Amino acid sequence: MSKKSLRIVIADDEVDMRDYLKKVLPRWGHLVVGVAENGTQLASECRNTRPDLVITDLKMPNGDGVTAINEIWQEQLIPVIVISAYPQDIPDWLRGHPLLASVLIKPIKTADLEPVVSLIATSTVSH
Repeated sequence: MSKKSLRIVIADDEVDMRDYLKKVLPRWGHLVVGVAENGTQLASECRNTRPDLVITDLKMPNGDGVTAINEIWQEQLIPVIVISAYPQDIPDWLRGHPLLASVLIKPIKTADLEPVVSLIATSTVSH
């Protein structure tokens, strides 16, 4: 099974997390096509770029990740990796989509993130 280069939008209100993702994802052969600091920007970036994957924090100002995912999924069902320090706040409807949503608990390590991204890259059908 071949691995696809993914077009990814990332969202986190922490600049260090955004910088980490912008640095590590291209090393694995993926393209970061959008970066957001909040859920409102995330939904907008996804409408504009139509990514293959979203990696987002849950709790952000000006629109949280859960609201943004719900809005994004109204237009496009794409895989989402939720990175959060608050796993108890992840709603059941999001946990109920194991093929579309993965959850990683902060602080994350490359060893946690890379296998999930790789699995999505190998299972995503090319455009």
